[in-house]
Amino acid sequence: MAIDNNGIELLDSGALGKVGHLELLSKNVVDGVLSGKHRSTHRGGCFEFAEHRAYSAGDEIRLIDWRVYAKSDRYYIKQFEEETNLQAVMVVDASGSMQFGQSTVSKLDYARMACACLSRLMLRQRDAVGMALIDQKMRQYIPPRSQAHHLQALLDALRRTQAGGMTALSGNLHEVARRIKRRGLIVIFSDCFGDLESLKRAIHHLRLRGHEVLIFHVLAPEELSFPFDRFSQFECFEQVDFRVDLDPPTIRKQYLQRMQNYLEDLQQSCTRLGCDYVQFTTDRDLGDTLAYYLSRRAAQIKQR
Repeated sequence: MAIDNNGIELLDSGALGKVGHLELLSKNVVDGVLSGKHRSTHRGGCFEFAEHRAYSAGDEIRLIDWRVYAKSDRYYIKQFEEETNLQAVMVVDASGSMQFGQSTVSKLDYARMACACLSRLMLRQRDAVGMALIDQKMRQYIPPRSQAHHLQALLDALRRTQAGGMTALSGNLHEVARRIKRRGLIVIFSDCFGDLESLKRAIHHLRLRGHEVLIFHVLAPEELSFPFDRFSQFECFEQVDFRVDLDPPTIRKQYLQRMQNYLEDLQQSCTRLGCDYVQFTTDRDLGDTLAYYLSRRAAQIKQR
């Protein structure tokens, strides 16, 4: 069981039960094989080191690790695991605004649970999964790996992550594009608050480099309905000591209209750029939301 310091179960058993029979497949064809569904079968594919094992009679001599022999005076064989066609990088926005959660878990906690669940799913498919934890800069980058035990490294990083700092989603996406060497899947968990035009350019950059982009837009229900009904002080999670006194009923209509315009602009831009967009609301069951999306995605791929 993967539980963080706040008591959040990252690998939610209910969600895992609802998506355990599903797959996260890529819509792109990479290296002539449908990514995410099959491991490469063509000769000359890419291989990465997995582990050592003791030499046994009949093993190929060329696989002996002579450096290990020099240190231990024993023969060990290098074992390699063929890399999957699909490399995925999970981009988790841990900026200050992701801290918000009034009637539900915080947006960051919801994003971390979704990230953990999908990472486990993809590693079970033997796809390679990496992670970028970001705020104003990239806090931590874990390169994609496909071994099952790699999940522990991802979960450990998620457990330690706390929300804080300014948002700089677009700049960090450009950095992810620089770091990932092969075409792959970029999965973004964020509330996407910030300059929308910059975000569009970053997504366009990723698409030009051949990456498939999937945005899980994580929002709290209060951000969509603005249910506040009395004069209140609103505090910014990203700027220290920035507070605004507001009378919610007088601005509700304007707020909701601006939010609706923003959501429509983001969704339409994602469609135009060939990027999948999924809205996550933290009051919805994570397993149901993921299962619905994965089933719909699989059906779309099957029809192609």
